Amino acid sequence: MLRRTIRRSVAVLLGATVALGAATVPAQAATVYPTSLTLNAKPEPVAVGGTVTLGGTLKYKKAGRWVAPSAGKSIVVWFDPSGDAKPIKIKTLKTNTKGAYSYKHSQSRSGTWIVKYAGKYNLKADRATDYVRTYVKGPWNYPGKDLDCSDVRKKVWVGSNDYHRLDADGDGWGCDSWG
Repeated sequence: MLRRTIRRSVAVLLGATVALGAATVPAQAATVYPTSLTLNAKPEPVAVGGTVTLGGTLKYKKAGRWVAPSAGKSIVVWFDPSGDAKPIKIKTLKTNTKGAYSYKHSQSRSGTWIVKYAGKYNLKADRATDYVRTYVKGPWNYPGKDLDCSDVRKKVWVGSNDYHRLDADGDGWGCDSWG
């Protein structure tokens, strides 16, 4: 009888210990790695109606190194036009085996390009932005009759081909004082 009571007591104690141990030991959480999403929109600036090329990479940091995740990660492209207009979802892209993506789009106005990675399982969400200004092409972009800022009467993009010497400070923009 005493032997049976001891066995029951041991069984109850072991059961309680196992139950308490299971309740107090948390499950191992998956490691969540930081990500780095990059974006470069070019050319900057771009002529109204010109094509802008978006490109970048998605990487994550594991063991102190930045590595590309497996191909096929979804990157969502948005465009936020300057002014009061709301951001517009443009397209969902997929990364390649090196974590890279690219996309070409016609740009009609200045604004900010946004790419977003929602994160998944063990990779954190991330986003990147790049502002691209648009400009109107005009006679100042081509050789011909000499123009002065008093002829143009507004700030204009001349780039590196300043045929009419409108860009006094060499930043690509001519007639800055009319801006």
